Amino acid sequence: MTWQIFADSEITIETLAEGKITDQLFSDSEMTDQLFSDSEMTGQLFSDSEMTGQIIPDTGMTNQNRPGNEAAGINPLPYPLDGLLLYFLSSAMGDIMIHGSGVICGGRGWIFTGRSGSGKTTMAGIFDHAGDRVIHDDRLILRRDAGGWVMHSTPVYRNDEPRSAAVSHLWGITHGRSNVSTPVTGAEAVAMVLSNCVQQNRDREAASRLAEAVEELVSSVRVSRLSFVPDNLIRDYLIARESDGAVTAAEAAASILAENRPVTITAGGYSMWPAIRPGDRIVITPYNPQIPLAKEMVVALRRDGGFVVHRVTDYRRGKFMNFIRTRGDTVLIYDSWISAGDVAGVVKRVTEDNNTEMIRPRRMPYFMGGIAAALIQLWSGIRRRF
Repeated sequence: MTWQIFADSEITIETLAEGKITDQLFSDSEMTDQLFSDSEMTGQLFSDSEMTGQIIPDTGMTNQNRPGNEAAGINPLPYPLDGLLLYFLSSAMGDIMIHGSGVICGGRGWIFTGRSGSGKTTMAGIFDHAGDRVIHDDRLILRRDAGGWVMHSTPVYRNDEPRSAAVSHLWGITHGRSNVSTPVTGAEAVAMVLSNCVQQNRDREAASRLAEAVEELVSSVRVSRLSFVPDNLIRDYLIARESDGAVTAAEAAASILAENRPVTITAGGYSMWPAIRPGDRIVITPYNPQIPLAKEMVVALRRDGGFVVHRVTDYRRGKFMNFIRTRGDTVLIYDSWISAGDVAGVVKRVTEDNNTEMIRPRRMPYFMGGIAAALIQLWSGIRRRF
């Protein structure tokens, strides 16, 4: 079986950018791909005729079929050829094609990337319903320009239109039982982004070019892991942690801890009540990976826009890294297992009304603690009103 593609024909591509470029493919020659050498069956585009396809900007596409010379419209770039060409052109330019949805929220460009079913389209829908601009909900091209990294939409759907936005934050997303955004850096960030990039060749130079581009991306754009509940609260959660004040404060605290100095923060929730109350000042001591974490220790976990202080409930040693699971004293569910590297520091002391004391152990069952904390929170709200 032999397929003859544009046999004895010429394809001319003219572009207005930087003059006229002519690329002759299969010119004055016959290209055949023999699938079954013993077969005499021949499949031809437009049987028993020759076809010349000319693509000329601003004039559209003209297809001439001989001998009748009647014009018939066809799509010269059907799926999946269009996506493959777009990928290879992007790769050659040093760009990144990534599976992800992109939105503009509050003037900031956010990307949510992940495997199929992770919630990319769901996230785009949440922001779209809130009135935010969606760049795309499935596939993006990331390109560097003079001002930084910019995401661009891709022509996946028939009604797609060109959309672009500067990138300020990229999340690798999964569905979860609560909204948790954890910053990642270095090799972990590179690996997470690479795992969601479109990679359709085995060319060493292309692979190296992509790795270099991703490494540059994560060094200039904030990257995080995000587990989320698919409702409108995730938008509010991210907006609160992306405010300039929250970002600046979190970065300053992280810098102090990185210098092996303790940092003091103010508690703002009831998840550790009564051991830690809203308004208490918490002293976070830098975490020493050489000292293993143990159950009942209270630790500060890195989060975008600040920290979460919870108690260690389980600890596992792995071959290459260790893992912990935490839980608030009044929370009915456990936190997800995380790497011990996500621990920013250890909390041993708390200051309340100028009195500094050691963190008290949990004394109530989780269920009773949750009810007590809810009643205290309700009473505090009533007192503020009156």
